[in-house]
Amino acid sequence: MPTAQPDVRPADIPDDLVSGPSLRRTVNFEKAVGLYGRTTVEHIADHYNRGDELGYAAYAALHDLGGSPAEGRALYAKALEEGIDSLVDPPAALVELFKSVDTVPDWVDWDQLERGSIAYWRAGKMVVMCLAYAAIGAGFRTYGGTRPLVLSRRLIERDQVGRRLIETLRWAANASKPNGMRRFEDGFRLTMNVRMIHGAVRYHLSRSADWDWNDWGVPVDNVDALYTMGCLFTEAVVDALRKVGINLSDREVDDIIALWRYIGYVMGIPDDINFTDWKDLKTKSAIVRMLEHPADQGCVALMKSLTDYICEEKIQGYEVLPPFIDKRLGPDQKKVLTYGLMRAWAGDDICDQLGLPNNSLRHLVKIARPFVSTYDRVTRILPHDDGEKAAEALRAFGVALALKDGDPEVAGADEVTDSFERNSSKASEILHA
Repeated sequence: MPTAQPDVRPADIPDDLVSGPSLRRTVNFEKAVGLYGRTTVEHIADHYNRGDELGYAAYAALHDLGGSPAEGRALYAKALEEGIDSLVDPPAALVELFKSVDTVPDWVDWDQLERGSIAYWRAGKMVVMCLAYAAIGAGFRTYGGTRPLVLSRRLIERDQVGRRLIETLRWAANASKPNGMRRFEDGFRLTMNVRMIHGAVRYHLSRSADWDWNDWGVPVDNVDALYTMGCLFTEAVVDALRKVGINLSDREVDDIIALWRYIGYVMGIPDDINFTDWKDLKTKSAIVRMLEHPADQGCVALMKSLTDYICEEKIQGYEVLPPFIDKRLGPDQKKVLTYGLMRAWAGDDICDQLGLPNNSLRHLVKIARPFVSTYDRVTRILPHDDGEKAAEALRAFGVALALKDGDPEVAGADEVTDSFERNSSKASEILHA
């Protein structure tokens, strides 16, 4: 089986960095050991101090290549669009990166990945709601994983929240659509571009006085990547769809797991921590949630910024809620509904940590479940085309996520790192309040 990462000491880390289990972000370590075994828990905690070494090395090699960031960006773009063999004497680190992603692991079955895409999207608008309320929103609960977001303030500054949300959803939709992760397709390209952004974030924060190594570990570490790909975009969405009555079969879940496992592989998650099946994901997810420090004021600020934006602003062509509901509710009413749906899908523990009010609308998902479940079962007994359902959902989502006014598909690495410089003092005010 090809591996996504070499087993080497992470680059650019302090000599006195404490072990993963000893970081201040790591809590309940011995409790987790008692439940899941020392070897397993220690291995996961160690990955707080490990990241995407191939992606980081490639970004570092390209940074200011020839004295200008533009030269490195052009070289990377050519390798991505035309293949690494199209370059003359490229940096060795870039060759290693593309050698990894151009080698498809032997566990990948493209037919299974296509089935996983269809299973993931056949519920249509419900998937968008689950992504927003059960995945992206719940993701702000992660103490260590939100530090780069707080320091850049790209999900706090009002004029950037919408773009950042759309960029995330654009990547997720393209990566998870049928055949989107084929080598020269949109999902693969966007995933690799996000991987380079992660490399830029780590490069900058590794050299920043704002980064607290013995609290947070390596910037954009492997545990945070596992949590994002596995716990949020896979487990949380599957569980949310099932909660509301979408009858995903065991085979469909296996196919969805395979899809997001491969997306994680291309994103740079090492094989030794990447999830392999539903049972493995559930175990790793439970360990990560137990080990992670509770949410703090930075997490709360991110959650408030996102909920305020999606309830108060109009994103052209895009609504988290179905249009017939969205148009009839004012901002305050949308917030009440959002808090209720978050409670139903993300759970009380996460919502309490993020400071979200409780209300009776949390019961809407439970009330809707028998009706959604009956509709889902009947439509699957009758002649149906799940592939067309998924394609229709993605077409509608694609219209909402279409590029406007010359915006890039995802933010450029330079733009992201510039935001750290601009917002350092503001971010510190939140983190050290």
